[in-house]
Amino acid sequence: MNKIFVIGLFFTGFLNAQSFAPNPEEVGSTAIFKDSSVFIAWATNVVVHRGYLDIENPNLGFVSNGETSGAIGKVEGNSFDIVSLGDSGVAILTFDRPIENGGGPDFAVFENGFANDYLELAFVEVSSDGVNYVRFPSVSEASIITQIGPFEFSDCRFFNNFAGKYRQGFGTPFDLEELKDEVNLDVMNITHVKLVDVVGTIDPLFGSFDSQGNVVNDLYPTPFPSGGFDLDGVGVIHQVPLSINEKKKEVIRIYPNPAQSFLNVTINGVYEISILNVNGRLIYSSSIDNNLTIDVSNFENGVYFLKLKNKDGVINEKINIVK
Repeated sequence: MNKIFVIGLFFTGFLNAQSFAPNPEEVGSTAIFKDSSVFIAWATNVVVHRGYLDIENPNLGFVSNGETSGAIGKVEGNSFDIVSLGDSGVAILTFDRPIENGGGPDFAVFENGFANDYLELAFVEVSSDGVNYVRFPSVSEASIITQIGPFEFSDCRFFNNFAGKYRQGFGTPFDLEELKDEVNLDVMNITHVKLVDVVGTIDPLFGSFDSQGNVVNDLYPTPFPSGGFDLDGVGVIHQVPLSINEKKKEVIRIYPNPAQSFLNVTINGVYEISILNVNGRLIYSSSIDNNLTIDVSNFENGVYFLKLKNKDGVINEKINIVK
């Protein structure tokens, strides 16, 4: 067989290998539905730098569709509640608490594609300081023989580690374990997620390249106000837990204090509770499951120390009895 022909077959086969996860609801898909219980938080703030309507014709200006508010909070599945990035546009999202590397995927990115394999892609980068960003190693196996047009379909099995792989309502997951050895990155404390629109042209002068140096064939051109990647939200799966002191600030309430006859304690969770006098002698002990009312009518006037303890640590509070 002609060597050139063999090489050509190999190259074409590689470009159409379909190596990666399939569409939602198919066996082997990694898509996560927006209402999944795995999501414990969502992005709370975003800064967007709009990209071009058409990067090859910058005089056309920038995309304008959507508001930044469409990218924060829980994804509701409304195709209009998004923000469009445009060619090479960027969105940087932050969270109330950092994302951490847990078992399996740690967060997922949502786009608003109206159907399977109608893909508008973005690179995903993360940072633990808001300065140094590391990009997930994306791979595209899509053929670059023919440009994918603005209203054409692709195949999500050609793409890995790109946001926008799945249709509206289904997030593309990302696992920080892949980046655990990167310098200047603490995968247990990810504070920023950056999305960079993939410019879909196969023209290497303007196009985007994956981690292996391949031009990424994506919808192009898309010279519309809604062009480029449409960010719908970022859901958090693993988040840095509250410290015991932060839990104390957020969930504990002791009232009235000073107390006279009864002391009410409200806290989120199950704790062992004890009250000691100023000499360290145990006056009262019990367990609390969210709420407890303690009869202190027999306590003498003075200062006492209330201790709440569970597997996460100890909370100490000072209380006063005044009659």
